[in-house]
Amino acid sequence: MGIVDIRLRETARYLEREALDGLIAVNFGLNSFLESHAVFVLSGVRPIGESAVVVDRTGGSTLIVTPAWDAERAQAFSRTDKTIGTDNLPQALASVLEERRIDSQKTVAVGLSAVGQGLVQRIEAVLGGKARANESFIRSLARIRAPEELAAAQKATAIAEAGYAHMLACAKPGMREFELAAELYCAMKHQGAEDNFLLMSASQHNLAVRAAGGRILDVGDIILSEITPCYQGQFVQICRTTVIGEPTPLMRGKYALLQRAMRAGQAAALPGASVREVTDRIDDCFRAAGYGDYCRPPYMRVRGHGLGITSDLPGDLTVESDGLLEEGMMFVMHPNQYLPETGYLMCGEPVVITPQGARALSLREAELDSVAA
Repeated sequence: MGIVDIRLRETARYLEREALDGLIAVNFGLNSFLESHAVFVLSGVRPIGESAVVVDRTGGSTLIVTPAWDAERAQAFSRTDKTIGTDNLPQALASVLEERRIDSQKTVAVGLSAVGQGLVQRIEAVLGGKARANESFIRSLARIRAPEELAAAQKATAIAEAGYAHMLACAKPGMREFELAAELYCAMKHQGAEDNFLLMSASQHNLAVRAAGGRILDVGDIILSEITPCYQGQFVQICRTTVIGEPTPLMRGKYALLQRAMRAGQAAALPGASVREVTDRIDDCFRAAGYGDYCRPPYMRVRGHGLGITSDLPGDLTVESDGLLEEGMMFVMHPNQYLPETGYLMCGEPVVITPQGARALSLREAELDSVAA
């Protein structure tokens, strides 16, 4: 029995406890590394268009995908009892509810808040009014990564590291940012990446990281890279800083501060620890170095965040978060920070929570790298 089968069974138990007939999970083809994908969690499939999974109280399940011609591909991967292809999702949904004898007034919906209002209204018409929603259900259901998911995340991390190694081999003065980004994209695709979110930019003094543009790389530039590939539905992220030419002693010293903050966060990220506690331990390193006033936007955003498309828990790593860490959770930890002497620097790894703290999935943790000028 795979993890999707287990989660379908747990969904049926939830429906039984809540005296509901069925759960309807909806997606519109978005695969965001920052969000949970309810259809993927309950089917194992990443549809390319509007889609839904219907689960009834007995554990019976149906995947509905659009367009209709995607049904053959979806069926080959789906763990649901049945897979249907259609060009009219609400109409197919009505048929499935009737076939499974689900009272539309005794259903709960997940994912409607993230789809277009036109589709929401058509689905609500099928359900006879506004659906009861539980947007946290899937996030909680999938918050602990299964062994096969962690194996996929490990592979995704290897892809990210291989892409970055290729980028280091290619980067040189005179290239444009978008040319270097294309090298990185293609290298990861060659390694098996299904998807990738990439921010990569360079400056002599970065204020933040952004999408690659037409800027021409020059000696002394600091290249920032936020590399986020996906493999078998598991997104990971590594954050890297690269100097064109020899880094100054000042730059090396400041980057070592980010590395200490990263290690402090990893050590604090024990099962049962709060996200706030972990964030505080990271910030403590910057406060001790005299940068307490910089531990807030716009000098940084968050100290890490969840990774979709399975579950985005524990959410953003901030001092405002009350979330608790659990063994088996996976997310990215990144004490990325603007410092007045050097500009914005990046250091981050995908981590999994273990009894000893947050273990990085990367084989080579972030260093201040350089390429020849």
